[in-house]
Amino acid sequence: MKKKLYACAAGIVASWTIAASYASAAAYTVKPGDSLWSIATANNTTVQQLMAANQLKSSWIYPGQVLQIPDAYSTVYIAKDDDTMWKISQKFGVPLQALINANPQIKNPNNIWGGLTITIPAKPAAYLYGRFPLNKGTYQPFTDNYGDERTWSPDGQTSRGHTGVDIFADKGTPVYSVLDGKVVNFGWNEYGGWRITIQVDSSTAFYYAHMSKYAPGMKLGAQVKKGQLIGYVGNTGYGPVGTEGKFLPHLHFGIYKTNVSPWSTVDPYKYLRWWELNNG
Repeated sequence: MKKKLYACAAGIVASWTIAASYASAAAYTVKPGDSLWSIATANNTTVQQLMAANQLKSSWIYPGQVLQIPDAYSTVYIAKDDDTMWKISQKFGVPLQALINANPQIKNPNNIWGGLTITIPAKPAAYLYGRFPLNKGTYQPFTDNYGDERTWSPDGQTSRGHTGVDIFADKGTPVYSVLDGKVVNFGWNEYGGWRITIQVDSSTAFYYAHMSKYAPGMKLGAQVKKGQLIGYVGNTGYGPVGTEGKFLPHLHFGIYKTNVSPWSTVDPYKYLRWWELNNG
């Protein structure tokens, strides 16, 4: 379920404890009258996935209990008696380490038994070997906020859909290129602040926005390698050149299809999640 997310007022200062775990879930506090079914339905998941994500032995929950809402871009598999994590990874075509990373509730991945619930991460149709744009342990758990309402525009408050996914991190956190490519847009953008767009193939470009500064060598036309430092997290944008501080520092990551006019956006969450699981 999408929620409205508004830009924070200028001058807000925040410090975070960076989570080292994988960002497969968001927290939800149980309210009076809630059931696993109602929570699962409202969050585009299933009771079975909700129970697996929280290691619940029954459907009993209570007000004030904090549940982790599992990633909607995944499926559930019930292990058989002769299964191992390696066998399951082969069955679904998912790298073993990605499967292990997607199931942090399993304390010993060498100990699998029949009836155990295993989360199978969704495999994107392309760009399987991308590098997550931030280093593990340097950013907050992220959710799919593609399509959420945004209201700022150069002409005032105008409702529009969010065209990427925000990954919150401290200002100055290094940002890396997901894939090889060529810089096709560079410099200031009123919405994205200091941004960089990298064409990764004939039909697709990756967009990195709100950066505090660029890495040396970044310029229009530059050839960039996968994993190369391209800039640093910031909170620039939403105004003329140099505007910053209107929201918390984060990397806005977007995917654009460039073989249409105008360019169209793609929800990057499934890709980011896949790269995260495979980079750990």
